[in-house]
Amino acid sequence: MKITVERIVLGDLATNTYIVTDEDSGECAVVDPAIESNTLFLKLENKNVKYILLTHGHFDHIGGANAVKDKTGAKVVIHKTEKPFLSEASLNLFSWQNQGEMKPINPDILTDDGAEISFGDGKIKVMHTPGHTMGGVCYIFENDRILFSGDTLFNLSAGRTDLPTGNAREEICSLAKIGDLDGDYTVYPGHEATTTLQFERENNRYMKTRIRHK
Repeated sequence: MKITVERIVLGDLATNTYIVTDEDSGECAVVDPAIESNTLFLKLENKNVKYILLTHGHFDHIGGANAVKDKTGAKVVIHKTEKPFLSEASLNLFSWQNQGEMKPINPDILTDDGAEISFGDGKIKVMHTPGHTMGGVCYIFENDRILFSGDTLFNLSAGRTDLPTGNAREEICSLAKIGDLDGDYTVYPGHEATTTLQFERENNRYMKTRIRHK
């Protein structure tokens, strides 16, 4: 399996939306479609979009999920405890930047920690990483050493824990869990720059503090 990743920055909060393609099979996944976007739709034309992978349920990561699903028939994937975020504005914070109501999103696959999702000839592994929200996850492509960290881990930073269902202690444990992965990974976060796991182990003060507290 040969994976390519394309990043598109979308929405008022500059969310990283990713198009992940298995070059061998042609299968494609969209990670965190932030908004309904013609730019994104154009890039998805003639692609076999199999999944919409949601790292968590905040509005700036799910705002385009219904539109992508309607256009491609892709399956929406989210952690089982994060399902309420897809319909409850008090959790997904849609009212922060938007007027009116957000149409609920119907998930197709509810995942759990350690679940594996078929993709091309390989698998996408799900790592439950609560802290920013209760059902946040990382999606891991082990063979390609790629990790999508959502809003759990950023370049030299980490996700805030003061929003609904956030929990600082769980964030500590989740960062330690990511840090315990074997070897290095390219880390694609929900906002800002791409990084590597080894760089974050060595330089991210949040990750270093959390690893010391394992």
